[in-house]
Amino acid sequence: MSNGIDILDTIDGQSSESKFEPKLESRQLWGKIFAAFCIFATSIGLIVLAFLIYSVVRDGSSRLNWDLFNLYPSRRPLESGYKAAILGSVAMLTYVIALVVPLGVCSAIYLEEYAKKNWLSEIIELNIYNLAGIPSIIYGLLGLGLFVRGMYSGRAVLVTGILTITLLILPPVIVISREAIRAVPQSIRQASYGVGATKWQTIRHHVLPAALPGILTAVIISTSRGIGETAPIVVLGAGTVLFDPKASPVNFGALFSGRLGDVFTDTLWSNDNFFSVLPYQIYEWVGDPKAEFQTLASAGIVVLLLLVLGMNLVAIFLRNRAR
Repeated sequence: MSNGIDILDTIDGQSSESKFEPKLESRQLWGKIFAAFCIFATSIGLIVLAFLIYSVVRDGSSRLNWDLFNLYPSRRPLESGYKAAILGSVAMLTYVIALVVPLGVCSAIYLEEYAKKNWLSEIIELNIYNLAGIPSIIYGLLGLGLFVRGMYSGRAVLVTGILTITLLILPPVIVISREAIRAVPQSIRQASYGVGATKWQTIRHHVLPAALPGILTAVIISTSRGIGETAPIVVLGAGTVLFDPKASPVNFGALFSGRLGDVFTDTLWSNDNFFSVLPYQIYEWVGDPKAEFQTLASAGIVVLLLLVLGMNLVAIFLRNRAR
């Protein structure tokens, strides 16, 4: 009886294998076709990107010198540079990071570790995910109404740009930081609780160090995206300036001399602290009919590309270092 069952099993196995093998071959064929299509699509994208970078570098190579960083904008192309825009970008980048890191990381910690799972937390999470996908120009309109017109009576000063870019990149920082914290195994938390650690001690000494590579990647990549945005800055009404923006939060000279009424004059908060950033200055000169200004814009694009690429390389380095 058992021999008969074995024979039937053998026949069924052979029949199933004979039916499976043609399907396996077709699946492997379609898999190879799909892989070839992916390689082709990636190659096309890389070729186009390489051509664009080569074209920009070729057009702007004649202006890639120290004068590009040491000269202010001017009506004369040969006497123009990006000094004011670069200083404005550096000041904005510094304050945006100072705001985004505590706000974004603390929000991610609260939502992932402390917030109760109810309808309110679900609504907050849904809104954060939606805000992370909103176009940047919407944040520019928000900054125009809330900061420029609401706080500074229509003056697009440096602090309005800082707050607008902070709002722009805060949702993605929260989302990615939450994912990094969520990826930490529960066994690490349980082991910490098992030796008597409190919730905050567990988060501080075990969860955050384990999630640090993902958090650093979120902050730096999101910040590099924000510092390269043009649409929100254009909507705010920022323009070309011929002076360095005031980046100090307080007037230390007035503070140390006892003139407390002048502590916030000539500072970041001043009504006359107008600013420009690198993407906006490039945008202005790209549309100029003079070929010399377009060459200057190409040189600025190269500088901006190097800045964004450098920030991404720093993110990769810090992520690998923190592991």
